Amino acid sequence: MPENVIKIGIFYDGNYLYHVSNYYVFHHKHHMRLSISGLHDFVRDEVARREHTTPDFCRIVDAHYFRGRYTTPIVEQKGWIRGERIFEDVLMYNGVTTHFWPMTEGNEKSVDVALALEAYEMTHLRQYDVCILVAGDSDYAPLVQKIQATGTRVMVLGWEFEFVNDRGLRHETHVSKRLMSDAIYPVMMSDVIESGKYDPGAPISLFVARTTENEEDATDYWDDDDDMTPMGQSMPAADAAAAPIPAENLKYGHIVLLNPSGWGFIVPESEGVDIFFCYADLIDVTFDKLRHNAMVSYTEGRNEKGPIARTIRLVSVE
Repeated sequence: MPENVIKIGIFYDGNYLYHVSNYYVFHHKHHMRLSISGLHDFVRDEVARREHTTPDFCRIVDAHYFRGRYTTPIVEQKGWIRGERIFEDVLMYNGVTTHFWPMTEGNEKSVDVALALEAYEMTHLRQYDVCILVAGDSDYAPLVQKIQATGTRVMVLGWEFEFVNDRGLRHETHVSKRLMSDAIYPVMMSDVIESGKYDPGAPISLFVARTTENEEDATDYWDDDDDMTPMGQSMPAADAAAAPIPAENLKYGHIVLLNPSGWGFIVPESEGVDIFFCYADLIDVTFDKLRHNAMVSYTEGRNEKGPIARTIRLVSVE
């Protein structure tokens, strides 16, 4: 590679990107999802501007995406497989290497550590000139400092926005001020987008427009059933706890199966068919606190496989 070429490595915090793109799909005036190829074009353009060269001399040599992932039984029961596959295809066709870690009780464990280790190691091995971090957590600030100590410049792409959803609940997404101040090239992407320079139809667009041909795929690509919680959780626990459920909608039953992967079945008190549940729908209790034959309350939802228990609360342990 010629000496005057700027080598770029990109590292995505997948959960942060998920929250951001959900906002633009479902709550922003554009109602369009973010384009991975558009983000890469923007990165080349922005790096060229800051490095005083042209985009032709800015090459993305690596791109890596990190995210927690549910087990196959949960994904099948929830009906998320198609949406996951569509997004993974998008990443693959844009040359992004995926790194998935098991979800534990609805939480991503060690994903940020894995991203930091990979970013630092790859920066050393590939000798990036610029490392791009798509993230918002202050936990990444030491990574930024370490990488820049090697001589590689770090660009952080961050977003800040807030909105009120259709349930009247307020959501906020932020980027750490420390993270932005530590980076040599901080870029507040929410301001960039509001400038209108990268709107749909622009030479470099940060959005994939919905059309009659791709409308269904766009919905599966970023599913808003979860109100911006990881991987299809029906409602944030705090929001669900705050939202009273009418007594006539509550059902009761006993747990008859608990799988270590984080799912199980409830036998309804009404003696109906056993109903599936997973830990993503637990309220005010973690999966490890559940016991066989424990009584729970729940509401009934549906997915493509049939009935599924939602907003599950522990009533008593027998």
